[in-house]
Amino acid sequence: MSFEIVEKSQVLREITLTVPGEIVKRIEGKLVEDARKTMKLKGFRAGKVPASLIRQRAGASILEDARRESLQVSVREVLANIENLIHVSEVEIVTPKTDDGGFVAKFNVEITPELEARNYKGLEVTAEDAAVSDEDVAAELEKMRERHAVIEPVEDRKIVQDGDVVMTTLSAPNAAAEKFCRAGDRQISVGKGFLNEDMEKCLIGASIGEPVQLIAKKDGEDDAIVTCEVKEIKKRVLPELDDAFALDTGDAETLAELREKTQKRLMDDAEKARDNKIEDELLKQLRDAMPIDIPEGYVKARAAQAIRLQLEQMMRQQINDDMLARIIQNIKPEELEEYRVDYHNEIILNAVAKAENIEVSEDDTVAEAKKWFQHLDESKIKNWLKTNNAAQFVGDQVKRDRALELIKAAAVIKKA
Repeated sequence: MSFEIVEKSQVLREITLTVPGEIVKRIEGKLVEDARKTMKLKGFRAGKVPASLIRQRAGASILEDARRESLQVSVREVLANIENLIHVSEVEIVTPKTDDGGFVAKFNVEITPELEARNYKGLEVTAEDAAVSDEDVAAELEKMRERHAVIEPVEDRKIVQDGDVVMTTLSAPNAAAEKFCRAGDRQISVGKGFLNEDMEKCLIGASIGEPVQLIAKKDGEDDAIVTCEVKEIKKRVLPELDDAFALDTGDAETLAELREKTQKRLMDDAEKARDNKIEDELLKQLRDAMPIDIPEGYVKARAAQAIRLQLEQMMRQQINDDMLARIIQNIKPEELEEYRVDYHNEIILNAVAKAENIEVSEDDTVAEAKKWFQHLDESKIKNWLKTNNAAQFVGDQVKRDRALELIKAAAVIKKA
């Protein structure tokens, strides 16, 4: 077996692999011998079927298996010679059969880009102070009232008003309307965007029991039209903003305490948002200062795996390899930008952690994993850390977090 590696970029290598016929023949012979041990033919004792007869009956299939196995063995040998390997592409057979019965294949591999951390201290960032106004607190309390609203029937009128919750039956939507709604019984909160905005406006003034057409006009397209019959009118009733409401939320016993806790929560969120904005700006400056070649195949595989996990959680079933291949095929280059940025950040922070000799203990790793799996006890977390290189994965994340904290601590934060 021989191979040639051509450096295409900082992270991309193209490999041409030549598998000689002798390797294919050796593996083919082994497979034939294995078949002799198990094949049963009338007139022959077990294990005594002639190799020539086996080749006559299953030679093409065995030879194909031998070529496949020889390719796998040869690729593994090549990959053992490549340091910092992170991704391997599909293997393509470029010469199906050489003169000696072998073949030639090509494939690409990607490696982790090398980066030396530099100029990561003393970066300047402008950020506003975190602040929460009385109006912000009032708006948040109003949202809480909305979440605790109850729906009650309207007894004193039969005409729909803005803000009503209307029980309706929709029928006969035209082709354009089918993009916005479907026929059948629907509960519509008028003015809340549950239906097309134009259609919801048509509901205002409608009477119970009298059909009304809901029309949405679209520039350059046919009007969307659906027939609606109002069955019942209800309204959202918000609770009073008082001590009883505070107690009902489960967050406080008095309205004053609820205001105080709401203000603190909003301030915590504002400070976290400010901190995230500072981190994003610092990392952007570092990406500009320390560019790398992005291993696109590896990034795409990471994106596909993330999507796979999300879908499996939603569907509550595992996604097979065929579906994963379709996911990868349908990911658009622009959709990968978030994953490119995340990977670039990782490489930079790994380099900073290395430059600063940041070390992580086993206790540090366990403490971090506890944040990820708060529902698991410590013994189960420790067992998980022993599997599939999990301890290194978690430890590397801790190192990156500490590297980022170091960069932030050394940065100059200017007030906007």
